[in-house]
Amino acid sequence: MSEEEKNDKLPATGEILCTKRHKYEAAKLLGKGGFGAVFLVKREDGENFAMKCESYDVKKQVLSMDCKVLRGTFLIQSPHFCQVLDRGKVVDRFRFLIMKLVGRNLWDLRIDREPPKFTLNTSLKAAEQCLMAIQDLHSVGYLHRDIKPGNFAVGRPEANEHHNVFMLDFGLCRKFAGESTDKDLRMPRATAPFRGTTRYASMAALRQIEQSRKDDIEAWLYMVVEWTVGFLPWRRLKGQDKEEVLRWKEDIRTGEAYEDFMQGLPKRQFTEIMRYVDTLEYHSIPDYDYVHYCLQHACKQNNCGPTDPLDWDPGSKYHGPTFADREKKQKIAIAAGKAKDTSKEGSKEF
Repeated sequence: MSEEEKNDKLPATGEILCTKRHKYEAAKLLGKGGFGAVFLVKREDGENFAMKCESYDVKKQVLSMDCKVLRGTFLIQSPHFCQVLDRGKVVDRFRFLIMKLVGRNLWDLRIDREPPKFTLNTSLKAAEQCLMAIQDLHSVGYLHRDIKPGNFAVGRPEANEHHNVFMLDFGLCRKFAGESTDKDLRMPRATAPFRGTTRYASMAALRQIEQSRKDDIEAWLYMVVEWTVGFLPWRRLKGQDKEEVLRWKEDIRTGEAYEDFMQGLPKRQFTEIMRYVDTLEYHSIPDYDYVHYCLQHACKQNNCGPTDPLDWDPGSKYHGPTFADREKKQKIAIAAGKAKDTSKEGSKEF
């Protein structure tokens, strides 16, 4: 099917889409990928939402994985994931999910700065939130396998969520835990096709070895280094240059390449994180608390206060979720049952 034929099946601007609950108008195309597209839509009451849709002809259904992941993260009341609010389909054209509208992603927020990097305070706060999102995703049995700044976005200022980081795009997720109550680990495949983005992918992913929880954290580390320093040493290499990128990632573990890599970072803490991640194996359960401890120690050593403002909101004290308060807040939210479980219906097949 040609690109033009695919586009014909996706919503047109101004098109009205109906579900069992509501009517939505497709107002604006926000982004497009191999899976389909994301639109800004307006509900009949004037509220704006994001609509993620995929063509009926897509070979691998992405939206069903989104539903499964977001169902799990909703049940644990993670603040880093958008709830599925509604769903529907236009027969023979596309399926769609309606979700909370978020703001700009962390790649765009960094690139807009001069020089293109975050202050250390913002870098460490964003790193903490992204790590919490990864931990929450793992806790419900899924790997992301495409950790990168474009897959994390802040909330909208209008909703007072612009200090909150949300994880996006679950099309490459893989369930690593079995279906049994004790969540047995799935046996790794002998080889696994590459999944991810070359720039941030773990060494195992580049070697086409089955990914596990440690690989999401390794990718997270490269992402954090990039927005702290402003670049990665292999930034000029392309997606197809996987072997060269792998050599770079091997080289930065020791010697002169390691010293260069650590320039501009809280060296002691980031060295500890990298060395710890390198000790993990496929079956390892990461010590997320230890990585959080390293981040918190880096904050203290560099006088980053808990309420120091973020780069994209310099006039306000930071009020985003933190590792220190996450468990307490999640327990309160779960016990109070503040949100209705509308994601349950969305987790079914279309």
